[in-house]
Amino acid sequence: MASTSNAIAASNSSSLQFSSLLGCTMESIIHQLLYSRSIYPPDSYVHHRHLGVRFHCSRVPQVCDYISNFLKIAVPSIIGGVADSISLVILEEEVASISRGGEATGHRQQSIGTTKTLERFVFQFQMDSAIYGEDTKPKHIAINHDGGNMLPMDIQHEAIKRDTELALEARAQMERSMRDCLLQVLALRGRRRTKDERAENLSFKLCLHVAEDCKKQQQDGNDMVVAGFTRKECPELTSALKQGEWFQSEESTCLFSNTASGNQATVCKGLMRPIRHVELQSCGMKMQIGFEVPPE
Repeated sequence: MASTSNAIAASNSSSLQFSSLLGCTMESIIHQLLYSRSIYPPDSYVHHRHLGVRFHCSRVPQVCDYISNFLKIAVPSIIGGVADSISLVILEEEVASISRGGEATGHRQQSIGTTKTLERFVFQFQMDSAIYGEDTKPKHIAINHDGGNMLPMDIQHEAIKRDTELALEARAQMERSMRDCLLQVLALRGRRRTKDERAENLSFKLCLHVAEDCKKQQQDGNDMVVAGFTRKECPELTSALKQGEWFQSEESTCLFSNTASGNQATVCKGLMRPIRHVELQSCGMKMQIGFEVPPE
């Protein structure tokens, strides 16, 4: 009984370490992307380190809280198999001035505008049963003892030792992969601003997309966004939705608007440019980082 409890405790500890490492890496990458896309002034960032890599981190409390609170829900949803991708959407508000009462000038002018998507960074995940599978009970491991006599407790001890070694090796592999992802993001070139673009009109939002086997129940939303609702459950996501901290929105609000075919705008996906592909069999995770721009 004690040996089984130890195995379960070791498994839970490994899962928490995996979740923490993935969450910290995603947080670091998002902050660095905001810096490289010039969403906020350069002096609003400070240098931090993650896995030995120096990156830019926003020091604006509202920005830090928004990203942190989003990942507290998104990472468990990804690991639990409820969601399959996270998107960082770069937005621009197009502002036009109109006048009241027929006056072309003066303080009575008002501004109206629409928000369009400039870029999207998409993090697609695929988790296997090693992380969230149906059978979470500790599995028996065959131990070769060369015909010698080993007590059951000795066999359990060797099994736990083997599990610990495998967990440490898996963590080391994941740390190397996450570090490479952050370095790849640091190597990205900054975005070129258009002639009429103004920094104060730029913003961003984070979106969480549920797996395709979900039951779609969508509604409008413009803050933390989850597209759709799934039959699988993530306690953190379920609680956030019930408390109104998150909103279910139409997936189109996280995509691009295309007016090339005429005056009627259509919603579409952008042109995907791969940034990094990660496959960690020891952790049961595949991750694809991509960069989307509006279709031509």
